[in-house]
Amino acid sequence: HKETATTVFSGTIINYPLQIFVIWLLLDLLNVTDAFWLATYSTMIMTVFAYIRVYLVRTYFDKK
Repeated sequence: HKETATTVFSGTIINYPLQIFVIWLLLDLLNVTDAFWLATYSTMIMTVFAYIRVYLVRTYFDKK
């Protein structure tokens, strides 16, 4: 339960500001306006961060 709650809570805390930054980066800085590419690039970036986040949470709880 603690590991799942930590994973979900950390995802909420990290992903919301990250998503705002990614959308800003893609729309304003890189001028990605096509919805398909916006969703694809955003998903790719979010997946990398989610993998790292979950790996760190799992590593922490495996040591306990």
